[in-house]
Amino acid sequence: MSDMLMAPFDRPAAWTRDEMHGSNEWKYTLSTAEVDELKTAVRHVMNLAQPLRELSKQQFPLPLLTPRIDTLRKELEDGRGFELWRGLPVDDWTEEELSAAFWGLGLHLGSPIVQNAKGELLGSVINTTGTDPTTNANSRFYHTNHAAPFHVDGADVVGLACVRTAKTGGASLIVSSCSIYNEILRQRPDLIPLLYEPLWFDHRGEHNAVTGKPYWVTSICGWANGKLSMMYLRNFIESGQRYEGAPPLTGRHTELFDLIDSLASSEGLCLSMDFKPGDIQWLNNHTILHSRTSYTDWDDPARRRWLLRLWLNFDDRNRFTDTYGFYGIAIDETNTTQT
Repeated sequence: MSDMLMAPFDRPAAWTRDEMHGSNEWKYTLSTAEVDELKTAVRHVMNLAQPLRELSKQQFPLPLLTPRIDTLRKELEDGRGFELWRGLPVDDWTEEELSAAFWGLGLHLGSPIVQNAKGELLGSVINTTGTDPTTNANSRFYHTNHAAPFHVDGADVVGLACVRTAKTGGASLIVSSCSIYNEILRQRPDLIPLLYEPLWFDHRGEHNAVTGKPYWVTSICGWANGKLSMMYLRNFIESGQRYEGAPPLTGRHTELFDLIDSLASSEGLCLSMDFKPGDIQWLNNHTILHSRTSYTDWDDPARRRWLLRLWLNFDDRNRFTDTYGFYGIAIDETNTTQT
């Protein structure tokens, strides 16, 4: 078990809705010059005619945007943990060009990692199944139009680029997991030790490339080097109970999960934002939980809500890793901490 934080976490990552609601500091609009630079870089990549996964950031030159990306990285790692960019010219590009633009930005921010057992590095969040993940343990919310529970994704950073919006609904909801932790400490300090105990997380129909198991083992929280990290995926934890040998969840676990869910959606902590085409949402998965409201899509498949998704780590140790894990850790059954 890792060390436990037993005092309030008082860093910028522990923000509240009111602190963010009246502020524009977390919003950034690309300038005309920055958009032009992106277009030039995309044309260069198209002329290279090589697979995106083989590109280096040097092959996607962004001298003007690089300092702003460095500021973004610092904000994600040591600041509030999220930022919304606006102004990506999605209507000016083909799907291939748009993918290149988002991929190139990601290369300058971090190292892309695989998002599922298929080895996808650039994913699509789009309704393709219509199944309900609350009743189908092998279904994923990003392939449906159902409301998603608050959760994290499997990398240091997730980037979501909005290409098309739904007919109605589909708002993005985010919350500081550090502020949730502070509230648990204030309201139910007796539940804090449960956050640091190992649990079985279901791979939801996929298998771990290291262990071959359909689950991985870690704790919800980690506290190390002055940083607090939370990995919360309630439906993954609860469906992990289907595997023989999983430590049984108790009533106290249910109390903890109910409290996290209640705090995550509470008016005081939850920040809602509506995506527009050309928006990019950047989130630090260690300090932010995110969710989405349900939505109604257009009948025309060509108009369906569509986001591009990148998972990024802040160093090269797991670049294009085939180890489908979370937070880039080498996962095995004895692993109970996060890096």
